Amino acid sequence: MNVSLERIKTNPFADIKKQFNLFDFIYIIFFAGAILCKAVFMQFQAHISFRPLFSKINMFMTLSSIGFVLILFSILFIFYSRNKVLFLIANIFLSVFLFADAMYFRYYNTIISVPVISNARYLGEVGGSAVSLLRKSDILYFFDLPLFLLYPIIFRKKALKSSIFSRLIISIVAFALGVTSFAIARNQNDSSVYDNNYMVKNLGIGYFHYFDTKRFLAENLRDKSLSSQEKQDIKEHLERKSENSSGSNYNGIAKGKNLIVVQVEALQQFVVGLKINGKEVTPNLNKLVGESAYFNNIYVQVAGGNTSDAEFMTNNSLYAAKEGTAYFRFATNDYYSLPKALKDSGYSSYAAHAYTPSFWNRTEMYKAIGFDKFISSNDFVMDEYIGWGGWALSDDSFYRQTLGAIDKSKPFYSFLITLSSHHPYSYFDDKKTFDVGAYDKTYLGNYLKAQNYADAALGRFIEKLKEQGLYDNSLLVIYGDHYGLPKAQAGEDLIKLLNVSNSKLDWGKLQKVPVFMHCSGLKSGVVEKTGGQVDIYPTIMNLMGLDHYYGLGKDLFNCNEGYAVLRNSSVVTGDFFYFSDENKVYDFKSGQQLNKASYDKKIGEYQEDLRISDLILEKNAYGKMKFDR
Repeated sequence: MNVSLERIKTNPFADIKKQFNLFDFIYIIFFAGAILCKAVFMQFQAHISFRPLFSKINMFMTLSSIGFVLILFSILFIFYSRNKVLFLIANIFLSVFLFADAMYFRYYNTIISVPVISNARYLGEVGGSAVSLLRKSDILYFFDLPLFLLYPIIFRKKALKSSIFSRLIISIVAFALGVTSFAIARNQNDSSVYDNNYMVKNLGIGYFHYFDTKRFLAENLRDKSLSSQEKQDIKEHLERKSENSSGSNYNGIAKGKNLIVVQVEALQQFVVGLKINGKEVTPNLNKLVGESAYFNNIYVQVAGGNTSDAEFMTNNSLYAAKEGTAYFRFATNDYYSLPKALKDSGYSSYAAHAYTPSFWNRTEMYKAIGFDKFISSNDFVMDEYIGWGGWALSDDSFYRQTLGAIDKSKPFYSFLITLSSHHPYSYFDDKKTFDVGAYDKTYLGNYLKAQNYADAALGRFIEKLKEQGLYDNSLLVIYGDHYGLPKAQAGEDLIKLLNVSNSKLDWGKLQKVPVFMHCSGLKSGVVEKTGGQVDIYPTIMNLMGLDHYYGLGKDLFNCNEGYAVLRNSSVVTGDFFYFSDENKVYDFKSGQQLNKASYDKKIGEYQEDLRISDLILEKNAYGKMKFDR
């Protein structure tokens, strides 16, 4: 059908009705409705959004999601044609992307961001973990695709080709309505930029990806030079941190000794001292409590980088990157790292991990951190496979081969990252090495079996250290890297096992990792001070007699107050727990909700750690600033 340009200019709506029939209308509504339903479904399936369905938050989140769909439609509709191929491609892409969001969230507890996507090539093979995360309900992400494939074929002759003018008019109207929906939702709901999950809950997954893309482009296009005010902020913050850890307890007690750090995969604090049917899950760690300083209130601070984030914090005492992971984004930065500090004192340093060196971009990042040697899968003899779906080098073999690769003729720092207890724990599903009773063949049961094996291998490693005279001539540090039990997979069983409530506070309290520090002369026993993984570095530096000025953590033996700031900007102290995604404060012991206004100042002071850390990372401040030290 031809429509004259003059007629359209005179009355642009005159022929729109004539150019679109019922079949076009049904197709367009079905497309928009399917995308909207899948986007909202993803949020509820991942437990980002919660019932009641018609709460204020959900209503405006849905309005924002409608705005996203309208804007998407307005862009696609300009190219609307009889075969509708662009709509089909868009639907397939969005379905896969929302499914990927759901899968990523189940493992990392956060949404996929552009920095993660841009560095996906470094992630390697994680097939076993991905398969274990699948759910039957995931089919709903693709329920409509067969109909979309058939629709253009069946109704092709009934669809009329519309003019560019009428499509443009409809697109402009749809775009305006979408932007208006976004604006209304933003004015009614909080859009926190520090917590991705909070933004998704309030404004929808579509808005988050728009905002994340805009933020990523702005970050990579903006001027990364440091202003004089930013330099001053960094220096003043470092001075305050130093004052909070200015004591001399145990200073230099490990000076000249070897440093052996073991980062145990997915080891959570609750397993220490835990018994199943009267048997200890981690007998060797339990024994180590009596021989070491044992920190039992160290909270997980990792973000999208999981294991790599834990490594990063331990070796630099900077927080995990707020988007993606520092191992990808900031591998060319300058750092005042633990390996560099020890190198200046005559130490050689080794990082050991029995997987491909490209995983998490370790090869490049270890150069930036300053390790002398990276012992990777290229260097190990893969002679025994235990854990991670059955193809991870066993911890026993890993410890044995790593010890053999280290030059022990001079002081050394060895940083060991284990693998056998890596998610998923399906390798231990039919293993009878440890009786987990009623939890046999469950996610939790397999996790406990994995940690029981990891503990046994660790015990044998400690015996080898003793045999070689290293146990008493080293500072031995052992800790877990991140949580190992997603609530969706094992929450109910864990709550039952530990006999705790299903409250958000009690679950938050479980997100801790144990930290052990053994050294001759160091008093053994439990240290209950609240801290986070960024505090491991300055505590080690103090024991080694080194300056930890550049670390944003605190020395747990000498700090004035204990606290932990999580990457999503939540704050934990011995008195209260602030949840950023709810913007609420709870009494740590009673669980009673407190008046947040009374804690705003303190929370803001703690959260300043994140701002300064982000500033240091994103502008490579340590490479651009000079310090009078």
